[in-house]
Amino acid sequence: MFAGWQLILFSLAYLLILFAIAWQGDQKARKQLQPKSRPWIYSLALTVYCTSWSFFGAVGQAAGGGLLYLSIFLGPILTYFFAWPWLRKIFRVSKAQNITSIADFIASRYGKWQTLAVVVTGIALIGTLPYIALQLKAVSMAYEVLTSYPEVASQAEYTNLPILTDTAFHVAVVLALFAILFGTRHIDATEHHEGLIQAIAFESLVKLFAFLAVGIFITWGVFSGFSDLTAKAEFFRPLEAQLNTSALTQGFVAQTLLAMMAIILLPRMFHVTVVENAHKDDARHARWFLPAYLTLFAIFVLPIAAAGLITFPDGNIEADTFVLTLPLAYDAGWLALLAYIGGFSAATSMAIMATVAVSIMVSNEIVIPFLLKTRWVSSTSHQNFGRLVLRIRRLTILLVLLLGYLTYRIIAEFNSLAATGFLAFAAIGQLAPAVIGGILWKQGNRWGALAGLIIGGIFWTYTLLLPSLEAAGLVHHQLLSQGPWGIEWLRPTALFLPTGLDFFSQGVLWSLTANLLAYVLVSRFTHQRVIDRIQASAFVDNLESKPAKNSRLWKGSTNLGDLRLLAERFLGEGPVRKAYRDYALKRHLPALRDEDPASIEIIQFTERLLAGVLGASSARVVMSSTLQGKEIKISDVISIVDEASQVLEFNRGLLQSTIENLSQGISVIDQHMNLVIWNQRYLELFSFPDNFIRVGRPAVEIFRYNAEKGEYGPGDPETHVQQLMDNIQENEPHRYLRYRKDGTVIEIQGNPMPGGGFVYSYQDITQQKQIEEALIQSENNIRIYTDNVPALIAYFDTERRYLFTNRAYEEAMNIDRNRVIGRPVYEVLPPAEYEARSSFMRAALEGRRQTFELELPGRNHSIRYALVTYTPHVAENGELLGFFALYQDITERRLVEIALQETNEHLEERVRERTLALSELNSALFKENQVRAQAEDSMRLAKQQAEDANASKTRFLAAASHDLLQPLNAARLFTSALAQQVQEEEHIKTTRHIDNSLKAAEELLSTLLDISKLDAGALQPKISDFALSEILNPLMAEFEVMAADRELHLEQVKTQAWVRSDPQMLRRILQNFLSNALRYTGEGRVLLGCRRQKDSLRIEIWDTGPGIPESRIKEIFQEFRRLDTPDKRNEKGLGLGLSIADRMARVLGHEIAVRSWQSKGTVFSVTLPRVAAQQVGSTFVPGRRNFNKLDGLELLCIDNEPLILEGMQAMLKGWKCNPHTATSLEEAKDLVIGNPDQEIEIFLADYHLNDGKTGIQALQALEAATDQKLSGIIITADRTDEIADEVSEAGFLLLHKPVKPAALRAMITRLLQSRKRHG
Repeated sequence: MFAGWQLILFSLAYLLILFAIAWQGDQKARKQLQPKSRPWIYSLALTVYCTSWSFFGAVGQAAGGGLLYLSIFLGPILTYFFAWPWLRKIFRVSKAQNITSIADFIASRYGKWQTLAVVVTGIALIGTLPYIALQLKAVSMAYEVLTSYPEVASQAEYTNLPILTDTAFHVAVVLALFAILFGTRHIDATEHHEGLIQAIAFESLVKLFAFLAVGIFITWGVFSGFSDLTAKAEFFRPLEAQLNTSALTQGFVAQTLLAMMAIILLPRMFHVTVVENAHKDDARHARWFLPAYLTLFAIFVLPIAAAGLITFPDGNIEADTFVLTLPLAYDAGWLALLAYIGGFSAATSMAIMATVAVSIMVSNEIVIPFLLKTRWVSSTSHQNFGRLVLRIRRLTILLVLLLGYLTYRIIAEFNSLAATGFLAFAAIGQLAPAVIGGILWKQGNRWGALAGLIIGGIFWTYTLLLPSLEAAGLVHHQLLSQGPWGIEWLRPTALFLPTGLDFFSQGVLWSLTANLLAYVLVSRFTHQRVIDRIQASAFVDNLESKPAKNSRLWKGSTNLGDLRLLAERFLGEGPVRKAYRDYALKRHLPALRDEDPASIEIIQFTERLLAGVLGASSARVVMSSTLQGKEIKISDVISIVDEASQVLEFNRGLLQSTIENLSQGISVIDQHMNLVIWNQRYLELFSFPDNFIRVGRPAVEIFRYNAEKGEYGPGDPETHVQQLMDNIQENEPHRYLRYRKDGTVIEIQGNPMPGGGFVYSYQDITQQKQIEEALIQSENNIRIYTDNVPALIAYFDTERRYLFTNRAYEEAMNIDRNRVIGRPVYEVLPPAEYEARSSFMRAALEGRRQTFELELPGRNHSIRYALVTYTPHVAENGELLGFFALYQDITERRLVEIALQETNEHLEERVRERTLALSELNSALFKENQVRAQAEDSMRLAKQQAEDANASKTRFLAAASHDLLQPLNAARLFTSALAQQVQEEEHIKTTRHIDNSLKAAEELLSTLLDISKLDAGALQPKISDFALSEILNPLMAEFEVMAADRELHLEQVKTQAWVRSDPQMLRRILQNFLSNALRYTGEGRVLLGCRRQKDSLRIEIWDTGPGIPESRIKEIFQEFRRLDTPDKRNEKGLGLGLSIADRMARVLGHEIAVRSWQSKGTVFSVTLPRVAAQQVGSTFVPGRRNFNKLDGLELLCIDNEPLILEGMQAMLKGWKCNPHTATSLEEAKDLVIGNPDQEIEIFLADYHLNDGKTGIQALQALEAATDQKLSGIIITADRTDEIADEVSEAGFLLLHKPVKPAALRAMITRLLQSRKRHG
């Protein structure tokens, strides 16, 4: 078992390793260093398919369903062997179309339809959440197993934890951080996350190594190979029933089909397989590597499951945890930790890739299109747009993981890992008809795809999701058992007609069949648009693409400059220019110029370029919106949008006029390093001499002139000139700020042109810099003032957008200024709160000052009252700029007003209202009490039945103990008496043999009964604090006779320590240790003592016996295992004593240890908690006898069995005692009261007497009759704790049947000595 902080430390260390690998991969990617191992890294990354489901859940599924687990491994293997040409076609299409996700793929295939992209994204999100929940459940489960084993918590116990103490919640947050850092570094979704992929590849090796290590250890380390494991499994009928092949018919086909589709349709698998496929050689090894990897994983699933069922036959250990609990059960803690890291790796790799893929879909297919359609980003620069896209994706990652955690709390608690995984598989499987039909069937259109997805999703929800929600208690079970409105043929688990299939298979059958039929039929009977046909041809007829040699022109009004400006808004100037340059080079075209008219291919290329950032459907929206904004004819718009074959062209004169009127200075250098274009602002910025600037002037002369004037700062002018020329020749864009001698600041940007040359822009940003510094200082001052004002302050512009908030406002409204600045108030505040303020805001924006009172939510669900003032902000020219909001706390004043108002209300009305309310409440309470009473009666009945069954079991064990041991007790008493009477050596030997045989039978029955009680849970520890001497001293007295008989020295180190344990069970443990020590020690001594260890105490029993071989130390704690007895008595134990001691120690939570040295001796020890000493009084009474002899001792024996009395009387007479007998309480009273001169000193009473009386009651009645405390011993075969407690509370000693003469004699001697001490 591991401590929680240890697992957290190992997990964090593992994550740091992943961070390092991902960071190094990203650094190499920035330097454009392509490792030679890229194909292997890509192939390893594909194994992100193997999640914690494969690592933990496959074993659990194999334990419960036999070979059914093979479906999740067989499906991908079949796909890669038989559908590889389809996968290659998907690769080619995706690269040609700049596909970013599975939603983008489907939307692009069916005419780049935004609605379809949104639906697919929703299905992908719904299908991903259970899968993420599965990973969180696995990590949480693994953590709980390793920190609490062997007391493994149930699933409900660690899923009902508070969120902040839930392991899964913290794992979700850490995974979100990792995915954000390495999955959203670029806005282009088609850019490859090299660092992330390398981290995933590393995790694939870790989880495979961990799983194989566990499998090899179990198969060959614990067992002797597959054959041995199989042979042992045959002895377990439950295992034999579970590992049969008939389970293949229950859901195997459906699960295999879903696994075949999931290997490419799962969002993370599509992302890794398609989007991260950077080079044509990446998939070179994948076709055989992934099947080989899955085969290795599958080999050891069944052996681990079989070993788990053999090791834990009682079913208390959840099968999903066998990978962890088996190493722990066989003391391989290091292997359990390795398995934990492997499972953690499998879960984190899936969760990270899934959230990255889903975040791209949500941002590209839902959020960004919404912003584009609402013109929200119409004036946003590339830099701001890039930040916006990244923030959206990062926020989406966080939300997806939090939703996955919520799904884990709702659904995963009530379903196994495999059940949760297949639920996700079935949801993602709804995409299959649209995807497969999209690459094989041209007639499929957007309406058919949409209809299939919606109908298939409805069937999936009804037949598969509802049963899972019913298991979580969110859906009434009556819906599943009887159907809606009692219509049985509408039951979700048996829809329409009996199919003979399990509910999962029939759910998959109905959902996919309905999906496919809707897709085909709707596509057949609906019209296909032109763009649908174009995209269908591009997807279905796709071949290995080659660069086009010619470009068809469209005689319109759009040129390359127009398209370039559009692309630069979203990607930035540098990436766009590079993309166009690569486009021209691949097609062997001359350098593209902005003035050139656009071709059909360049328009298509631009749209695909935008699709890399926005997705195909979003790129279509952008292109359509842009072209519609050019005021071209409607026929031209339709032609461009639907046919993607027309182009618009800017007028060159308009472009030149725009450049001349720009506020920046512009200069253009051609490929020959000569100045060719400039504007007037360029001349004004640098004050060149007249006629110095002309067309064809070498750039080096201009640079040298500026360098000599000091424009480039101090230093050698020629050095500055050479550096500028090197920048141009490197053909890389660059940007820098220049602080001039006169205090002005110029921003200079240089960008290369296709075909050579450079464009420089010069912007005087002096005033901007000054304003920025002043604004920063001013804002800091304002914030210092307002943050320390005890009032809520905010400022809004005319669009009701937040422009400023102080700290008090943020705390009261529970908002983050960084998230709300620039956002409208109606998007930040809840609708109800916004409506309460809306009318006042409208009046303030009309120039009227507003004051009103408002309720604000306070801490701990309290309500605060505020006096709100909206003050219009009017500029000097009378223009309204916005308004200030000031909130003042008037809670105390308002509460006083409310109290006064309530006092002034009509008392009669209040009484009537309250009376009515109380009547309704009483009625509701009456009904509720009736329901509760019925429920309590049912629970009380069930509890009573359980208690009766347990009591019956306890009574049976007690009766069995009494009835089985009673004859043996009588026999041993007679043999003891006989042994004292016979004189002949032969008779003595025979008597000893009889006694030994009876003793062996007694020990066997007693031990077996104890084992039965322990296994049945009938023996429950009674923990208390007591002096250890109360156990050790009687034990010494009991075993001194045995030691003396064996000519051994039995010694004790006295102790005054107090401990916390069950006295009876602890005494039994030590009794077994002492018995073994004396039995196996031929000569020498046995030592009993204690050692203190901080807050615990270790009781040790040393002997000088032959020792135990180290290889057999574990064996001695097993039932019926014993070592050879070395002494001349040739006594052999039953091999059960140490087994019972071990069981009792585990019940008590004590630790047993054994150390042994062959030929020298052995030490047994038990460690238990130590407590402070307490003051107690003695329960024994004084006596008047010389107590070291039994001669003439007067005893009274009470037993309802005459045979027992006869044997006891014979034995006691052999000890020269004067025994008296009585079969009932009445006889005992007559004997004691009727002979007042005859003082009986010791009373022996059987616990079970006639007429339901007990020996304790008999002795207590005699005490009442004689008015004195008696020294009594209660004899019984019942070893329950209840009887032991009852005897102890009555102040008597307890002796178990069969009675051992030595033990009885020691106990009588102890009583006599005690009477002497108090005399």
